[in-house]
Amino acid sequence: MRLPNPYSLEETLEKLHHGLAVASNEDALTLLEKAVTKARDDEAYAKQFEETLLHGSTVEIRECLSCFGDYFERSRYVPPYYPYHDAVNGIDCALYAILFDAAYPDAARAQQ
Repeated sequence: MRLPNPYSLEETLEKLHHGLAVASNEDALTLLEKAVTKARDDEAYAKQFEETLLHGSTVEIRECLSCFGDYFERSRYVPPYYPYHDAVNGIDCALYAILFDAAYPDAARAQQ
């Protein structure tokens, strides 16, 4: 299911940073910052990054971030076993939570 993103790129990035910081997901924050830095320096990547955050799917997020690591890399023998994989999933989950909250604002209140 693809949820619409009612936020601008700046708002989306701010919400992602906040959500990842609250979750103490340092690896995902580091990966997100790498993507933001690359987007500042590479116009083609900036367009892909913006399109992905504003309209992309889980697969598109993996593709957009693939220049920083291999999502399907072999596990390590010691924790963290899948650091890049987990960082990508952290960004994807945080983005989905933001979009879900925007699409269904009453859902969180219903569980309280």
